[in-house]
Amino acid sequence: MNNKNKDIDEYFISQTLNLAKKAEGFTSPNPMVGAIVVKDGLVIGDGYHEKAGLPHAEITALKKAGSRAKGATIYVSLEPCSHFGKTPPCIYAIKEYGIKRVVAAMKDPNPLVSGKGFDYLQNNGIEVAYGIFENKAKKLNEVFFKYITSGFPFITIKEAITLNGKIGYRNIKEKSYISSKKSLEYTHYLRLINDSIMVSAKTVISDDPMLDARINDRNIKDKFLNKRYAKIILDTDLSIPLRSKVFETHGTVLIFTAKDYNNEKSKKKMLLEEKGAIIKDVYYNSKGERFLNLKEIFKVCAELKITSILAEAGPNLFSSLIGEKFYDKLIFNITPYIFGNKDAVGLFETLDLKNKNMLKFYDLGSKKIGNEIFLTYYPKDE
Repeated sequence: MNNKNKDIDEYFISQTLNLAKKAEGFTSPNPMVGAIVVKDGLVIGDGYHEKAGLPHAEITALKKAGSRAKGATIYVSLEPCSHFGKTPPCIYAIKEYGIKRVVAAMKDPNPLVSGKGFDYLQNNGIEVAYGIFENKAKKLNEVFFKYITSGFPFITIKEAITLNGKIGYRNIKEKSYISSKKSLEYTHYLRLINDSIMVSAKTVISDDPMLDARINDRNIKDKFLNKRYAKIILDTDLSIPLRSKVFETHGTVLIFTAKDYNNEKSKKKMLLEEKGAIIKDVYYNSKGERFLNLKEIFKVCAELKITSILAEAGPNLFSSLIGEKFYDKLIFNITPYIFGNKDAVGLFETLDLKNKNMLKFYDLGSKKIGNEIFLTYYPKDE
C-alpha cells in the first residue's frame, strides 16, 4: 500500500470510529460500529449501529449509497459480521451491493466468528484490508471485547475522593457531596454509557440514592429511559428499606444476597420482589467472611447480558474489587479538599494488597472540570 492510499484509509477509518462512538452506551450487548461507503474519493453513504436490534452500520451506509455502491469501497470500524443474530450477516449485503473493497480497523474478537467475515469476502473476489488504527478500535469497544472473549462484564470502579483519599464523614445524617454539580453531571454520563451501576446495601441505607442517570439533554434522556439498565445492590441480609428511592427510578433493581435464609429474610425477599426487584442468591467468598462471591455475581450479570458495570464503591467493596482483581478500569474524581482524620472515611482504609507493596497502573486519561479532575487508569499486568 502506498502512502497516499494509507493516508486515505486512515482518514476514513478514523471517521468510522467517530461515527461508532455516537451510540456509546446504547448498543449493548453489541459493539459500537461505524461505516462509510466511498467512491471516487467521495462519501456516498454512512451510518452507525444505533442500538441492538436495529440495522448494523454497514446496512445503513449501503442503503444510503444505493446503486452507487457498485465498485465502491466500504470502510468499517470492525470486521463485518458473518453470523445471523437479530439481523442477517452484513457480508451478504456487501456482496449484493457490488462493493469491490472492504477496509476495517480490526477483526471481530469473537473467537466463534473472527476472520470468517473476511474469508467470505475474499472468497467472493472482494479485496480486504484491516489493522488500521486497531488500538483505537479496541479501546472504543473495550466493553464488548472483554465480554465476548471472557464471559464477564467490563468493570469500572469510579470514586470521588479528597486530596487525602477520603470519601466522606461517618454519622452525618444529611446527604452531602464532595463533588461539584458539574462533575456530578459527568458522573451521570459515566452511568449512562454503562449497562449498570453497582453499590453496596450500606450505600443504599445511608444515602438513599436513586442510582439512575440524570441527563439534561432531552434526546439523550429519552434514549436512556428506553435503555436496558440495572441497579445492582450487594445486600447480604436483604437489609435495604422497601421505600428506597432505587424503586422509583428507571432501571431494574437487581439484588445479590447470601443463600442463607431465615423466616424474616424470606419475608423480606417476598416484599422486595413485590416492589419489582430481581433477587439472586449467591455463595459467600472462600475466605470465611460474610462477603458475597464476586466471581459468581459477575458471571450471573454476564448471563443476564450485562456487559458493563460502573461500581461506585465504599471502602469494603472497593477493597474486594481491587484485592480480587475484579476491575478493568479505575476512575478517580479528585476533589479540592483535605478532610481531617476524625470521623472521616478513608477509601483505602480496608485495602489489602495481599503481601504486595503496590499496584501499578498505566494509560492515564484526564478530564478537568472546574477545580476537580477525573483521572482514568487501567491496571498494569504484573
